[in-house]
Amino acid sequence: MSTVTIFRRRSSDHVEAGELSSYRSAMAAHVERIEAICDSSGEVAEDLRRRIREPDEVSQALATAESELDEIAQLVAETDAPEPLRALHAEFDANLERALRGVVTIERGCGLTRLPHASIYDDEPQAYWKRGHLNIIHAQMRMREISEILFAWKSGMPADASVATRIQQMGA
Repeated sequence: MSTVTIFRRRSSDHVEAGELSSYRSAMAAHVERIEAICDSSGEVAEDLRRRIREPDEVSQALATAESELDEIAQLVAETDAPEPLRALHAEFDANLERALRGVVTIERGCGLTRLPHASIYDDEPQAYWKRGHLNIIHAQMRMREISEILFAWKSGMPADASVATRIQQMGA
């Protein structure tokens, strides 16, 4: 009597439950911290633009936000996403870098006000604060969309966060 062993080929969209669970728990902690940092940095930028706070007053908060986002970005980049989620993970990482650039841009605007000939009322710092604020807000919105998909994704389903997919899902 001979025994026949049948090998079932693993689908490229199939992910083990444990692998997916550990990935999601790692990302959940990062997403929560990113949200808080982006919220506070966006608030600071808006306060600067409305002249509620002085640039020197927020410099330390921005430096802390930058270092925290930089640390998280490194952790997210080192996190190994399951194969079907790697493209979304990479896009999440890219938007995290965009939020980090937004914080740095706001810091540059604050630095411009420290120049001997500069004033808080100059247009150039205002432009930096506005650009930085928009980078943070837009990156945060996209990271929310991507994280919703990362946390709701089911093994065997396509992982797509495109606008066309969202419109299609809304119509269904």
